[in-house]
Amino acid sequence: MTQIKICGLMRPADVVMVNRAQPDAIGMVFAPGRRRQITVATARQLAQQLDSRIRRVGVFTTNQLSEILALVQQHIIQVVQLHAAVDAPRIASLMAAHVPVIQAMPLSNATQCQADYLLLDNARPGSGQVLDWNQLQSQRPVRPFILAGGLTPTNVVTAINKLHPAMVDVASGVETAGNKDREKIDLMVQRAHQTGVSAPLLTRNMEELA
Repeated sequence: MTQIKICGLMRPADVVMVNRAQPDAIGMVFAPGRRRQITVATARQLAQQLDSRIRRVGVFTTNQLSEILALVQQHIIQVVQLHAAVDAPRIASLMAAHVPVIQAMPLSNATQCQADYLLLDNARPGSGQVLDWNQLQSQRPVRPFILAGGLTPTNVVTAINKLHPAMVDVASGVETAGNKDREKIDLMVQRAHQTGVSAPLLTRNMEELA
């Protein structure tokens, strides 16, 4: 099976959908100015309602380190996902605090990943734009990676069979009219879990962060 993360949860109804579908992880967006950005209060509510077997990932861009650490310490999130061009200081500080870190990067910079986990995405995360799969196939990273960018229930099996990611990450691909769609989430999780080979991701220090 290939692991899957459903990103951009915003409503209690979204939690009901993922609790039913059982993805491996979900993402909550704290990045300023993003359409799916939620408040700490909303994130706390969603985290409390989420099945404890599903990992909670916080998505950040320019957020202060203190804000990120507070969300971890309050057990709202367990894993940090960073989208920033230069982020070595925050990554080092988070890893020193034993917080698992996903670094989102374009393929051209993949070898420079300094975090626990590498996420390959396009220049506009959450836009639904598909990565250049042919380029990724020819320049495949040597480490296990998370694949994002334009994935849908229609193309996810092809993407997994062609690119062999350890995890797939989807937001707009399981939405209808800007909201999470139960049928699309169910189908996306089912197809990811039935395809590919499982690799250990999002596991470092999970026991102590749960």
